[in-house]
Amino acid sequence: MFRNKNYTKSLVLALLIFIIYFFSENVYCQDEEFAIFLKSKLKKIHDQFSPSILPINNALAVAIEKNYAIIPAAKVEKLSVVALDTKLNIAILKTEKAITPIRFDLPRKQIDVFFLVTDTSVMVVNGSWRENTIEIYGKYPLGSLVISTDLVPLGVIVKSDYLSEVLLVKPIYNEMFRLIKRTPGWIGIQGQTITYELSKAFGINEGVVVTNIYEGGPADKAGILRGDVIVEVDKQKIRELRDLQNILSSKLSGDILTVTYLRNGVKKDSSIVLEEPPKEIIQVRSYSTDIKGVLVEEIPDSIKANIRKSVKGVFVRKVSEDSPALGILKEGDIVVEINKKSINGLNDYYTALKEAELKDLLILIYRKDSFQYVIIPAQSR
Repeated sequence: MFRNKNYTKSLVLALLIFIIYFFSENVYCQDEEFAIFLKSKLKKIHDQFSPSILPINNALAVAIEKNYAIIPAAKVEKLSVVALDTKLNIAILKTEKAITPIRFDLPRKQIDVFFLVTDTSVMVVNGSWRENTIEIYGKYPLGSLVISTDLVPLGVIVKSDYLSEVLLVKPIYNEMFRLIKRTPGWIGIQGQTITYELSKAFGINEGVVVTNIYEGGPADKAGILRGDVIVEVDKQKIRELRDLQNILSSKLSGDILTVTYLRNGVKKDSSIVLEEPPKEIIQVRSYSTDIKGVLVEEIPDSIKANIRKSVKGVFVRKVSEDSPALGILKEGDIVVEINKKSINGLNDYYTALKEAELKDLLILIYRKDSFQYVIIPAQSR
C-alpha cells in the first residue's frame, strides 16, 4: 500500500498529529487503554454514520435527504436515477424508504488525516486537499463517506485508483438540490416503433417514427417533424419505442439531448432541450396531419420501374372502408401534389397536410399513366 519510506513517515507523522488533535485528553494513557478508547471512538463513528450509507451496485450511496442519496456516476448502470451529473461524477437516487440524511460541511482546519466510513467499517486515511476535492492515498470503495477528525462529513469517493478522489459536497449543495427539485424531462412527441409494415414505407428496419408533435413543445422548437424516424439519442441506438422511453425516464427538465433521425432517408441531428411537462398535456394541433384510413408510403422500387421518371410523390398503399377518402383516392394512386405543393416524399406529404389546416384538400394524383385532381372536403376529414 505504501509507495515509499517518505510516504510511510508522512503517514506516521499525520497519525501522530491526528491522535494529539482528536484524542488529546487521552494521550497519556497506557497503550492498552488507548486501544480500547480508540476502538470505542471508531465504533461510535460507525454507529453514527453507517445508517446513512447504503450498499448498492458494488458501491455505496450516501443519504443527503431522507429519501435521496448520492452515488458515484460510474455505478448507476441499471439504476433508476433522479439526476446524473457526469461533470461531478455523481448521480442522485430516490430511496424506497426514508434514511437519516448526512449534513455535509467544511472543517475548521484542513488537517490531512481523515476518517473513511463504509457501511461495515471505519478506517483512518491520509490525503491532500485540493480546490473542491481531497485526494486520499490508496484505493477505496466508491461512495465511501469521508469525514474530518472533528467529525464533519466532507464528501464521498467518486473515483478510485492508486489515488481516491473525494468530492467535497458542501460546495455543490445548491447544484444537488437543484437537481433533486427538477421535474422529469418532457420531449413533446408521440411515436411508435418501426414495424415490418412501416419499414417498407420508411425504408428502415428499426427506430421510432414521430407520429405527433405537440405544438410549442421541445421537439417542435428543435425542428422535429411528424414522419421523422429517431434512430439515436445521445449516441445510444434506438431500436424501438421502449429504448427511447428508457432514456427519457432518467432525464430532467433542462437536460439537452442530441437526437439523430432520418428525414426522407437523410440523417440529421438536432439538440432538444427537455422541458417540464405541462400540467395538462397540450392537445394535438386542431387540424389533421393525416387523412383517416389512408396508408401511404414511399414509392416502391417495383412501382418506380413502371412509371415515368418524372413522377414523384407518395404511394397510396391502402384506403380503409371508413376513410373519408374512400372512392376519391384508390390503392395504387401516387399523390403528386397537395394544394398545389409538390410532394417528393413522406415528409412533404405530412407537411402539406399540416399546412392545409382545416382547408379542403386539392390533391393531384397519378393514376394509370395519367394525372388528375381530386378533392377531399375539410368537413369530411
